[in-house]
Amino acid sequence: MSKYNDTILTTEGTRLATLAANGKTHYVITRATATGDDLSTLTNEELSALTSLPNEVQNGSIVEQVDDPSGSDGVIGTRVQFMNQGLDKSYSMNALGVYAKEDGHDQEVLFSVMTAESQHAQYMPDFADKVVLRFGITIFVIVGDKANVTVKLDPDGLATVKFVEDAIAKIPKPDMTEYYNKKESNALLSKKVTDNGDDAVTINGKTYVPANAANVVDRNPNTGVVSELVDLTNAKVNGHSITPIEISADKGTAQADSATAPNVIYLY
Repeated sequence: MSKYNDTILTTEGTRLATLAANGKTHYVITRATATGDDLSTLTNEELSALTSLPNEVQNGSIVEQVDDPSGSDGVIGTRVQFMNQGLDKSYSMNALGVYAKEDGHDQEVLFSVMTAESQHAQYMPDFADKVVLRFGITIFVIVGDKANVTVKLDPDGLATVKFVEDAIAKIPKPDMTEYYNKKESNALLSKKVTDNGDDAVTINGKTYVPANAANVVDRNPNTGVVSELVDLTNAKVNGHSITPIEISADKGTAQADSATAPNVIYLY
């Protein structure tokens, strides 16, 4: 996420703002620009002494004038957008500059400079892949008295913003009546079957062991008869352990013996 430091007025910017505050001049904020040069090593005094932004890469479009949130008449915000269309080379927007032109003068001057925080400059990719990126930022500057300042808006930039806003407005909104709300979703999720990872499942808070070849007795689906020998060692019925008892054919008595004997009953 991009982050930028507070705006620094240049020497010319301070002069214009001071004159405007005293009603002695009028000037126009003309444009905003960006550079890939890292100006983080410059002091505020050195930034103030700049007369132009070094190695400017591109101009931004000023699309809106924004009033100071605190209500001050001495501060103006300019909403600026930068787009990568036409860029041949990617760069990091390490510093942004705002230019102004005083009435009666032909030359515009660098009015203010804003530097990016370390490692937080906005990255602007080139346009080789034809993928559009738009970066918007509002730059607040001390202007002295906004009654004596005009912000020059870029009609092309305004058209771009309107195009994007209109395009977004045309996107149909989904029918949310077909979706569950959070409360309904949580109620349904509480009834889901959870695999415990140990051959058991939990349903509505209760744990069950599903039938499988290892824990069921196969029987004839037509007669219900169990035709194969079943080892019930360690088995339980209604929570009770069962004991294997061998039937002695010759004595007619029952005695505890191996569950593998052919004549076996189970008592519990």
